[in-house]
Amino acid sequence: MAELLHRPAVAPIQAGMITKLQDRETVVAGISREDWRDAARRLALLALLVVGITAHAVQFYLSLRQFESGPPVAPTTYVARFTEIASAEGRPYRDFPVEYPPVSLAAIEVAAGPNGNETGAHLVWVILLFDLATVAGLSFGWGPRTAVAYLFLTAPLLGFLYTTIDLISIALAVWAVALVVRGRDRLGGVALAAAVLAKVWPLVLLPMLVIQRKGRALVWSASALTFGTFVWVWWGGASGPLQVATQRQTPGWEYESLVGSVFWALGRNFVIVNDSTRVGFAPAWAKALLLGAALAGIAAVWYRASRREPRELGMPAVAAVSILLLSAPLLSPPYMIWLAPWAAIAWMERSGYVRWLLAALMLVSGVMFLAFSSEFLYYQAVWSVKAILLFRNALLAAIPAVYLLERKIAPYAGSAAPAASETRLKIRPSASS
Repeated sequence: MAELLHRPAVAPIQAGMITKLQDRETVVAGISREDWRDAARRLALLALLVVGITAHAVQFYLSLRQFESGPPVAPTTYVARFTEIASAEGRPYRDFPVEYPPVSLAAIEVAAGPNGNETGAHLVWVILLFDLATVAGLSFGWGPRTAVAYLFLTAPLLGFLYTTIDLISIALAVWAVALVVRGRDRLGGVALAAAVLAKVWPLVLLPMLVIQRKGRALVWSASALTFGTFVWVWWGGASGPLQVATQRQTPGWEYESLVGSVFWALGRNFVIVNDSTRVGFAPAWAKALLLGAALAGIAAVWYRASRREPRELGMPAVAAVSILLLSAPLLSPPYMIWLAPWAAIAWMERSGYVRWLLAALMLVSGVMFLAFSSEFLYYQAVWSVKAILLFRNALLAAIPAVYLLERKIAPYAGSAAPAASETRLKIRPSASS
């Protein structure tokens, strides 16, 4: 009993144990600062992945539940318009006007149900597939880190992500450019034509094929687009493209557009025409002037991209799409999703203030949607809603301005994998490839 009482509670420290502890301290001390930074980046990437996936999953569930068990869909929503198009008698474009190109029209027909709620529920599932396709395309073309950046940057835009059809053109455009980056010119060119026939905006990506001398992809894209447009006009009539370009001949400026936001901030009242909220009068000369400015700005962006080293894709694509949005008489919240995949690519190609600018644009776009959805702000503090809208458009204008005026690119400090450097396209891949 006495031996048990006098036995030490813990084993005495041996010389070998001290040696092992010293060895561990030596190993930790031997880790370089760059290794610590790499570990921190990996942890940050994991956190962004968790946040992005969780946000997308939660919003998908909420959107689906809203349509399956919520109140009837409001008649002024996109889903109600999709149901109206699918249920209308006759041939689209020819017998009744439609503001969506044929690929988007086909998706509307697939998702449509007998009422708005069923259409919305079907649409959520369809858009989820294209959301996943966008993630897969970014991962295929520029690496999984770029896909994570997309999931994170689109988190503020989830309020309308699954209730519109804009992700269809985005997924097609992302896969088109990714296939061209990986040397699949024929398939990439056809996919880009399909993206244009889903929404017109991917046309601003065509100069990328020109400046990189991807003639084969350009020929396939132009041929497929010409053939698709011919079939469209033959089936729906010559007025089809005009209905899409003018949103069914809707007059005025949409109040979120660059010109419309200024008119609304100055006190002009708006009216709803063809399911679009318009303010003021948009003369033909003003639209022509903005179109000319847009063409000049987009040409300047891609010319600048062709003259700079290292080559990049994300920032010039964001700048070109931003110019298109600023020049259009219509700028609705879902259009901001067009920027998301290219912003994710730019996020991995750049560092510093460019990342903050891109993140701020996505965040403010999401805040603006919440402000418009808030009855209190809209009716009690409408000045704050106008201020947020003007700030969003200012950030949108800052993107091309920064790209055209900056003198030196601050690239991402990571190292690119060999597989990415072997791509045929001379655009510098992201560090995550």
